[in-house]
Amino acid sequence: MGTSVQRASATEDLSQLGAGRGIYGVQVDGMDVEAVKEAGEMAAAKCRAGEGPVILEMVTYRYRGHSMSDPANYRSKEEVAKVRDEQDPITNLQNQLLKQKVLSEAELKKLDKEIRDLVVAAADFAQKSPEPDPSELYTDVLVDA
Repeated sequence: MGTSVQRASATEDLSQLGAGRGIYGVQVDGMDVEAVKEAGEMAAAKCRAGEGPVILEMVTYRYRGHSMSDPANYRSKEEVAKVRDEQDPITNLQNQLLKQKVLSEAELKKLDKEIRDLVVAAADFAQKSPEPDPSELYTDVLVDA
């Protein structure tokens, strides 16, 4: 968390870290919703075809610090605002959908409300659900080969 990739790795393209083990990897613009979708579909297809695992490195921009104790002083407010204005994946997708007349502003607002309601309901369910038994910690984590 506290060390830059440039100082911690011989390569900035982390998708290639599996190459020595024959694991295919690709770096993806994580700020582009369509690129992420296409990469996910490609990775799923390779895995389903028995071609092994795939490393997808989603290159994104973090708007906030790593934690509450990280004030993110290494980025200016202007830089964050510029990235949010020009590259935010949600805003860019919404703008594309509006421009291509796939959805109207009202439909986007309705969809946004439905998603927010779904997230609130899921969070509420999780908060109210009992903790799982510790014996379940490793259930469905490993496959016997």
